[in-house]
Amino acid sequence: MRSGFAAVRSMMLAVCTALLFAQSFVHAEALKINMATAYAADNFHAQNLQQYASDVATATSGRVSIKIHPAGTLLKPNEIFEGVRRDKVEAGEVIMSSLAKEIPLFGMDSLPFIVSGYEDARRMWDASRSSVEKALSERGLQLLYAVPWPPQNLYSRNPINTMRDFKGLRMRAYSPASERISELVGAKPVTIQVIDLSQAISDGKLDLMITSSWTGVETKAWSRMQHYYRVNAWIPKNIVFINKKIFDRLDSDTQKKLFDAARVAEQRGWKLSQNSDQDYENQLAANKVNVSIVDPYIRRYLDRIGENLAREWLKQAGSEELKILLKYTTDRSMK
Repeated sequence: MRSGFAAVRSMMLAVCTALLFAQSFVHAEALKINMATAYAADNFHAQNLQQYASDVATATSGRVSIKIHPAGTLLKPNEIFEGVRRDKVEAGEVIMSSLAKEIPLFGMDSLPFIVSGYEDARRMWDASRSSVEKALSERGLQLLYAVPWPPQNLYSRNPINTMRDFKGLRMRAYSPASERISELVGAKPVTIQVIDLSQAISDGKLDLMITSSWTGVETKAWSRMQHYYRVNAWIPKNIVFINKKIFDRLDSDTQKKLFDAARVAEQRGWKLSQNSDQDYENQLAANKVNVSIVDPYIRRYLDRIGENLAREWLKQAGSEELKILLKYTTDRSMK
């Protein structure tokens, strides 16, 4: 009798253990991720994120679902990075250069007049990616992918034919780098954040600004600024990342599927950026903005400004940043 009871009891324990294991396995595999981004749902970055979420859901048969929260609806833009680190939200997207004060390496992303186009920007990313991934990992985050904004170009109310044409003009400043550029070209820096930019342009408070074709369209820059010069001042990138504790809960096969989808999202995002840049420039031209390039002499002067600012940045950076910049410049010179 006892032996029969012991056998039943043993069997019941085995069943319960199996059920508990199965439940824990399901919980470990079924993961809902909230992704915070500052950009509107119709922005190409947010659209790319949404496609990434769809690709992940398909690849994992719904075991991992990512919900995109656009336009700062989940966290304010300046709260996203810390929010993901502090477990307030599972994943996020931020512009990398916004983190340069905490992570000097990320300041490389906005060094002016160092990259001349998307090919250069890609080489810069290839040279720095592993270090960016390491810096994020040290802060409890896992990098997924990065996608650039369109190049930052020069808008002006009047033609810029010589360096003298910059002198005394009011130029938008929104960061230490943009303020420094204003000073070096002889303009007067005027601090205006992007949220106030449209009104500032409309009110005629600016003569010059460096920003993307997208921002020019969004702010209807043509209301006051009829000249747009392709100077490719810099090509900043957004990085997409997930809390590492969340990511580490996934088995290796599921992690690989997230990485595979991220690789596709990165390739797609770079193409979207280039295509949207052309579309935005077409919209500027359609609104009577003169789209052109600067005089070669001005180009050389701006390049020297970039070299000076890079040297200033390197004084604050470390050996890792120097190594990456040297790798990028070496790879660039060999092309």
